Amino acid sequence: MMPARSLNILTLMCVLLLATGCSVTQPVRVLKEGTTRITASLGGPLIPFKESTIPVPYFNIGLMRGYTPDMTTTANIHVLMALLGNIGLDAGASFRVLQQGGWQPEVTVKGQLNLFSDLQSLSNARAFPLVSANGSYLVGGSTLLYFGTDHLLQFSEPVYFVSPFAGTQFSVSEHLALQLEVKWMAANVITAHGVFEGHSSIGTRGALGTFVGVVYSW
Repeated sequence: MMPARSLNILTLMCVLLLATGCSVTQPVRVLKEGTTRITASLGGPLIPFKESTIPVPYFNIGLMRGYTPDMTTTANIHVLMALLGNIGLDAGASFRVLQQGGWQPEVTVKGQLNLFSDLQSLSNARAFPLVSANGSYLVGGSTLLYFGTDHLLQFSEPVYFVSPFAGTQFSVSEHLALQLEVKWMAANVITAHGVFEGHSSIGTRGALGTFVGVVYSW
């Protein structure tokens, strides 16, 4: 088992250094009005650990609900943060901009606010607004192929992060769907040295992240 100190370091790396949405895209497409889904996401930037390279074991769990035919709300608890005695929450809303037609993908945009804090003082709280956009294609009736970008702003020592991503979501049973996603996190930031030491940087920038998501319906 990974020691608590290592988990703390990995969490800080994910939240403070990249802070670019340590989870799969939620949702890829808006849900039907009135429907609710339980979601979970595991993964993060690839980092060196002992003699291997592993993704940060960053875990979120939450809910999605179809509020209108073209709008879905989301909320997540950042479980790893909670296990380390900190607060990590996010909430947002996604909107369908275009429906799929021919070669035109379905386009979904999302606004989200990420909130992180320790339990010592509210003055330590940090908020990170995030806007994302993705295009998706429905293939074979139950598989989505998608691509897009996350855009996040850090207010303290203002920094803008952009993170391109691509992934797939597919059904494995009547009630369960899996999601696999690859993300170039903070692609506009030089990260070849320091904490990441170039292990998952692409051309000296950002960090490659891998994620697995689960969507459960009933």
